[in-house]
Amino acid sequence: MAMEKNEIPVGSIIFNPSTGKLVSKARNSEISHNDPTAHAEILCIRRACKKLNLKRLDGLELLTYLEPCDMCKEVIKSTRISQVYYLFKNNNPKRKTILNPKFKLIKNNNENLLKLFFKKKRIKD
Repeated sequence: MAMEKNEIPVGSIIFNPSTGKLVSKARNSEISHNDPTAHAEILCIRRACKKLNLKRLDGLELLTYLEPCDMCKEVIKSTRISQVYYLFKNNNPKRKTILNPKFKLIKNNNENLLKLFFKKKRIKD
């Protein structure tokens, strides 16, 4: 099905290892969604989070066809999925890597929004 749509044929599932229950499943849909982030792992995570109404997926496990790329690995870490299994090694892991990212310092007298956000979260009322 994926190959007929010219999509990379990668699929993922998220399941509860205690019960064996399938929580979500997805396949790569970058082309059909016109979305470079529509990897199977990320779509599967989005569906699981929506279905369970949770931001974190503690205790759940992910099985995917191909070793996740760096983008997917970071999303997986953020969701706190307990374990990841893949069937094939990704022999092209640097394909989507930015080799020389640049940092741009913007000088101003104010604290940046991220600092202000976390400062307010840490202040107890």
